[in-house]
Amino acid sequence: MERINKGFFTFLMVLALIFPNIGTVSVKAATKFPDVTSFRDEILYLNEQGIINGYSDGNFGPKDPIKRVQAIIMIMRELKLDTTNVKDPGFKDLRPGDFGYNEVAKATEAGIISGVTKDQFNPNGQLTRSQMAKILAKAYDLKGVSPFEFTDVSFESWAYSFVDALAAHNITTGYPDGTFRPNETMTRMHFSAFMARFLNEEFKPVYEPIAYTMEEMALNEQSVVTIEVYDDKEELISQGSGFIVANQLVATNFHVISGGVKAKVVTATGQKFDLAGVVAYDDYLDVALLKPVVRTGFPSLTLASFDKVRQGQSVVAIGSPLGFQNSISDGIVSAKQVFEDETGSVKVIQTTASITFGSSGGPLMNMNGEVIGLNSFGIEKLNFAISSDYIINLLNPYKAVNFNDIQVKSFASMPVLEEEEVPNDGWEEEVIDGGTTEEPPAETQPEVNPIEALPGTKQTLSDIFIDAVHDPELPVVYGINEDGELLSVNYETKSIKRLPFSYPAESIYYENGEIYVTLLKGEHSSYLWNEQQKGGIAIVDPSTLKVKKTIDIALDPYDIVADGQYIYVSSGSGQWTYIKSYDRVTGAEVSSAGIRQQSLIEMHPSENRIYAVNSDTSPRDIEVFSINNGVITAGYDSPYHGDYTMDEWMFISPDGKYIFNAAGTIFRASALKETNMQYVTDIGTPFYSVSFSDDGTVFYVTTEDQFIVYDYETFQPVKSYSLGGDGYFTFNHKGNIIVVGEEVPTGSNILKTYILKADLQ
Repeated sequence: MERINKGFFTFLMVLALIFPNIGTVSVKAATKFPDVTSFRDEILYLNEQGIINGYSDGNFGPKDPIKRVQAIIMIMRELKLDTTNVKDPGFKDLRPGDFGYNEVAKATEAGIISGVTKDQFNPNGQLTRSQMAKILAKAYDLKGVSPFEFTDVSFESWAYSFVDALAAHNITTGYPDGTFRPNETMTRMHFSAFMARFLNEEFKPVYEPIAYTMEEMALNEQSVVTIEVYDDKEELISQGSGFIVANQLVATNFHVISGGVKAKVVTATGQKFDLAGVVAYDDYLDVALLKPVVRTGFPSLTLASFDKVRQGQSVVAIGSPLGFQNSISDGIVSAKQVFEDETGSVKVIQTTASITFGSSGGPLMNMNGEVIGLNSFGIEKLNFAISSDYIINLLNPYKAVNFNDIQVKSFASMPVLEEEEVPNDGWEEEVIDGGTTEEPPAETQPEVNPIEALPGTKQTLSDIFIDAVHDPELPVVYGINEDGELLSVNYETKSIKRLPFSYPAESIYYENGEIYVTLLKGEHSSYLWNEQQKGGIAIVDPSTLKVKKTIDIALDPYDIVADGQYIYVSSGSGQWTYIKSYDRVTGAEVSSAGIRQQSLIEMHPSENRIYAVNSDTSPRDIEVFSINNGVITAGYDSPYHGDYTMDEWMFISPDGKYIFNAAGTIFRASALKETNMQYVTDIGTPFYSVSFSDDGTVFYVTTEDQFIVYDYETFQPVKSYSLGGDGYFTFNHKGNIIVVGEEVPTGSNILKTYILKADLQ
């Protein structure tokens, strides 16, 4: 996705932010801090919260540089963490009894800050704006991706993800020239402004609305959550949507939580947060504000009044219909309505954007990124959202309250909505009693002819494969099992070799007569930033199944491909992260380019480009990277965004003409940008894997329980066979079709891997 450069928005407010100091004087607000003119309201707010004080002479020193120790003391005061009985961080220049020692020790233990060296903290050192961004992001676990870019903070910068998170939260907008000035020294007033903006939405900068593209609008899904509601037996009883609003609260429909005893939210990244309870609600208007036990750290969405809604304007709805998390649909405002009954009236927005079961509680947004309504219900083909005005009214009393001080009511104490009977549209219904006592003749059921089982030789083994490849010469499948071991399985001789590693393996690729395996040195995480990532690549001799070389890499490896000289690895962590190349002989890092975390990659047969499909966002997208002697050139996305269904798995035909996406959609694979990744057709069947005949006339796909043969020229199915289990991998080995999958064999209750050598003659 092409992100907007900040330089284009010179009208945006300048915002420089830094920490306030720690003093001891208290004065009336009207005369307090006479030396403060800029960011005065923000500084007074923090002072009222007990977070900052001025100097003994009554001044604040707004332009004084903020010291490292002062910044940490401020954050610890706001977080209200227990700073007694702390673990000694081992800093020689900050010892027990020193000013700020306890706060720094606690912050170090919590991972908010680290020393400038292993044993030096430099408490009186000054902070730069980039260092400030990192401290705030870590202190409040700030996450998020902004559609804007600063010209002086590159994607490769260690500070990129932290600055990006602050921009996503609208804590910083940078300078009018499009810069952030990461190396500029932070002042006390600027740090105060930054901190106040996160704690109180009223201080965030306001600027002229920007018309976003659909792709930029899709970034707002980071602030939309799925709400899971449980009964007293901790069984899931309902599910809906919600979204982050001011002070890290969650807005949703009241009916989503009605009848529950406990609830949690699931973010777009899969992270789960327990909900503490209900902050405020109106069961008639069907709105509720919920509080997580801890801040989620995701950006809040801006709310817009009913007065800003215009008939015919474009809108986007985000929710989790039927459990498909954070699906995005677009439409227009069909009408503005006011529904009235004997109890009162409700302002609603009628829209063509799809709203169905599971979408309730999600945001309806205009193209400026503002929430204008709460997706609530549908009547036949009509969709309605309740005006955001009702959320605004519930939220206003809590905007400036410290998050930790917000009180909640339990879910169990909420009124339970009665289920309404379905109306019969005015028709009178008469139930006839009696009638014939004779049994009606049994219906003749059409005879079902079960499809033929795929003929061939099958054997099973106990290991379950998470990834697998086939040897180009030998009847051997190489697979990674659930324990992260590498297995070599010869299905002709029925022999197995097993290779455990010091770190678990996850992905596998065969090239150059070598096996390349990714090694994990930690769990994948959206919040494992680029500078924290590490992993490994094992190069294995397939003939002996012994490790030839291990390469330590500064990347959390996710997927892997290779060409004649170089290995290419995508990262599994850090949100917007890297795909990197490494020299297979020296192990040296050669090149890198930006990519979405957990993208699966495929090498084109020409070995001059790599295709990638993202797996953790919706809708999914394909992109292409050019490669030349190991150098990766950032390419471009497909021309579609949600137009066609895409799965996270894809395959490229041996002739290099087509991209087969496992959702069943086929795209062109071309060296020309004008035709590359263009939609071709849909074979009508999602599948796990695909292989191709030697003569190129047919291709084969495996599904949950079938093996289907397709004509390669027409993409029409020719014949289907049953598998008796899931077929996860299929290979063409010298004209023989091999299927690797999972089944529970007859006479067993244990799931096992099967390898089937098909006989299609």
